Amino acid sequence: MNQHGIHLRNLIGYGSGSMVMAAYFLISGSFLLFATAILGIPPEIAGLIMAVSTLWDAVIDIPLGWVSDRLDSKRYGRRHPFLAIGGIGVAVLTIALWSIPQGLGMPLTVAWLALSTILLKTAIAAFVVPHTALGGEIVDSYDARMVVQGYRAAFQVVGMIFALVGSSVYFFRPTDAYPQGQLNPHAYMPMGLACGVLVLLATLSTLAGTWRYIPRLRASEPTGHSKRQLIAALLRDRDLRALTLMILAIELAFQIGITLGGHIQTYTYGLSGPQMGILGLALLTSAALSQPIWIHLSKRFDKKPALFAATVVAMVGFVGGPLSHVAWGWFPLAPAGSVVLTLLPFQILAGAGTGAFWSLPYAMVSDCAQARERDTGVSVSGSYTGMYIFAYKLGSSVSIAASGWMLQMVGYDHTLAAQSGHTRYWLAVAPPLLIIASAPVVFLALRSYRLSRSNFSPPPAAA
Repeated sequence: MNQHGIHLRNLIGYGSGSMVMAAYFLISGSFLLFATAILGIPPEIAGLIMAVSTLWDAVIDIPLGWVSDRLDSKRYGRRHPFLAIGGIGVAVLTIALWSIPQGLGMPLTVAWLALSTILLKTAIAAFVVPHTALGGEIVDSYDARMVVQGYRAAFQVVGMIFALVGSSVYFFRPTDAYPQGQLNPHAYMPMGLACGVLVLLATLSTLAGTWRYIPRLRASEPTGHSKRQLIAALLRDRDLRALTLMILAIELAFQIGITLGGHIQTYTYGLSGPQMGILGLALLTSAALSQPIWIHLSKRFDKKPALFAATVVAMVGFVGGPLSHVAWGWFPLAPAGSVVLTLLPFQILAGAGTGAFWSLPYAMVSDCAQARERDTGVSVSGSYTGMYIFAYKLGSSVSIAASGWMLQMVGYDHTLAAQSGHTRYWLAVAPPLLIIASAPVVFLALRSYRLSRSNFSPPPAAA
């Protein structure tokens, strides 16, 4: 057992469950390109499907957290039934999404895509909300909550590497028929199957690694509050409100660039699948390797200052890359190999900053929940986690819908193998401008967060 009161094997068991998110990030990275360039669906319809599914995903987060807080199973605890059912559902539905046959006709193709995406997002939420809440419940101390979330974030990055980098490097390999392998329609079914297997293994691992904590995860006494009263109580929590506003503003800006990443790297930078994989690997590896840094900084300076620093680092990386290459012309856009090299430092910065957002805010949400539970004696970790993830996904859904609209505005034509200069320019430049515009809201929201280590320090012993 380590200094934080938890065995390494249990940290690994808990953290490995976050690899289920590989299915989510595979959608984020490849859905729009798959829907438009492979299935031939108009971008506005594809963007609408993604936005509706993400909005639905967001709406169910708070109810899922509320129900998992109150699930009364003496044998399986509050969280584990959701982990088992949700994880298996994610595995099956991931395979179904990426296996849509060609030639079904537009109405049936759209229906299959919409239904499988909505059901998959539902299964992801059923797993992710209880799993994230579980991280704040298997340990007791302020710093230990950050360590647990650091393990969760590191394994989440591992899942992303398998999903995003693996898809680019292995499944999107160039062929004679498809020099840009991401445009190969035959690559997506085996990619979905591989991701489904990964999700199933991650589910089994986290169930086994956290099974011993079930006795401490029994449901608390009901409060008698309705869901409406619960949401009102969540909104009254100033610290939770600050975190949700922060992530909402971030996602409204950042997610457009992430969603359009496949288009930007394909059309603006002219990269192949493996070259895209190198950039993705740089971002994700730096995100994983940054976890010990953010854990150390949160211990030395506290969580809020560390998150301020991470926000600046992430913005420099995400804004600096496209502006320096496209808007300011500091680096040439050919040959593609040189573009990869000059983009790498920005990807590393973006990854290091982003890595903090996969651990620090979740530890801070757990702190908010622990402060509330200390005062009331009622479990709210699932509800608080659901509220934060709701804001995250609400921002994502609006941003994803806007990405389909933005493709139209910049003149993207899915029937063309090469896009116009105007389209290539604004594909790259518009997302960082949105990030710059969101920065004041992000920093003001984070500034209003008040909890610190002193709120959880034991009272001094009586003389």
